Amino acid sequence: MRPLAERLSLITEVLERASGRLPEEVQAHAREVLEHAGQRLSFGPQTVVALAGATGSGKSSLFNALTGQQLAEVAARRPTTSQTRAAAFAPSDVALLDWLGIQRRNEVPPPREGFQDLVLLDLPDHDSTQTEHRQEVERMVPVVDQFIWVLDPQKYADAAVHERYLRPLARHRDVITIVLNQADRLTPEELKSCLSDLRRLLDEDGLKGVPVLATSAVTGDGLDELRRKLAKLATAKTAAAARLSADVDVLAAELSAAVDGPAVKAPSKKAVTSLEASLAESAGVPYVVGAVRTSMLHRGSLATGWPLVKWIGRFKPDPLRRLRIGSGAKHAQLEADVAPHSSLPNRGSIAEARLRTGLRTLSTELSDGLPGHWQDAIQNAVHKCVPTLPDSLDRAVVTANLHTERQPLWWQVLRFLQWLLIAAVVVGVGWLTIDVVLSYFQLPRLPRVMISEVPFPLPTLLVGGGLILGFVLSLVSRIFVGLGARSKARRARAILTRRVAEVADREVVQPAQAELDALTQSRTLVAKLS
Repeated sequence: MRPLAERLSLITEVLERASGRLPEEVQAHAREVLEHAGQRLSFGPQTVVALAGATGSGKSSLFNALTGQQLAEVAARRPTTSQTRAAAFAPSDVALLDWLGIQRRNEVPPPREGFQDLVLLDLPDHDSTQTEHRQEVERMVPVVDQFIWVLDPQKYADAAVHERYLRPLARHRDVITIVLNQADRLTPEELKSCLSDLRRLLDEDGLKGVPVLATSAVTGDGLDELRRKLAKLATAKTAAAARLSADVDVLAAELSAAVDGPAVKAPSKKAVTSLEASLAESAGVPYVVGAVRTSMLHRGSLATGWPLVKWIGRFKPDPLRRLRIGSGAKHAQLEADVAPHSSLPNRGSIAEARLRTGLRTLSTELSDGLPGHWQDAIQNAVHKCVPTLPDSLDRAVVTANLHTERQPLWWQVLRFLQWLLIAAVVVGVGWLTIDVVLSYFQLPRLPRVMISEVPFPLPTLLVGGGLILGFVLSLVSRIFVGLGARSKARRARAILTRRVAEVADREVVQPAQAELDALTQSRTLVAKLS
């Protein structure tokens, strides 16, 4: 087993990593153990052993016999010990006795070698009719180093002592000794039977292996063996550490139950994908993708359309500019100082419901089967982003560079060709107009220019060909503009999906994973306590 100091350090680490994720009573118990251990270890090496027992068990008589002094008042039937009495066999550690809250103190010469570092306590009767007597026993049970429970042949099977004291101390078996006092009242056969039955009861209490001694304060039987045991405890100077280690054992069992459960599992790809899809819909990604396609169709039509009619399209708003989306590089430069926002429409109730469903699905998958407090911690980690998530998603969308600002080179080529054809039409129309004017004034007309194998004069060819080719070129360009718009939309969807996935990972998955990591680390630390 690990040294006590290391185990206490492990408890401190568990509290740091699992704070707020353990039942409050377990956390309070852990803090009590740390505080108690720190205080007890700060005192001297004296070993504190308490004699506890019921009324009439001869506990006070045994106390007097062990100390060799008549310190405790003795009565056969009624409780005479109203306060804990301490007998120190060397100059007592005043600070230790003050911490134990003991007022009645005696210093007596050690009855044998090895008692010098022993402090023997005579506790009030645990079954006393006086409430304060029972309260004093319950106050001392958690703080003394070793217990000697004094039983008698008449009441050794009393359910009160077994259920209220012995059974709850099953994990402290290493710091308990059972004494069957008043053995002189039994025949050897009766004593053997009584000890056998007592051992059976102790085994049922979970105290298997706890030493059981038979003593008599009247005849002195068994006292030497008990004194040797006390001297060995005091000389070893390990009783306090053993008691504290037993306290840690009890706490370790509570902590283990608080962190126990199925193996921690990472978020599944299906759950994360579902969450990202919910966030994407909530962020308006489908709407933006549609706007990218419409915007690229709009811009492509303006760039490559027939100049004679495309001016009508200028009256239509550009969807991306209306939403203030697409020029992510420009927004990114201002992101550190200004929080840009899009003009996307508000999320609908369906998108809101899908968002919460995605969060709930992920938190349920991660917390299923875990202890209740860890389930709450994981669910809180997943849902704590709900108030800020819309702004984060909007920021991710508005600062995304969708690569929609730069026009394709072929757009510019088509624009040049369209204007070249318009120029041809203008030249042709001008040529024909001049011919009409010259004819009207009966002046010589311009020379007629014909192109071989073409039945039309050049001016007519320039006008008709320019109009027809421009219109046809416009129709053909719309096909390629549409293909390009769909390609831009697919690329925009991939970019926005990746941006939304980053938000999901940063604000949802990572906080949940941190809780899972804390649980894994806590389980590792608790395992080291055992």
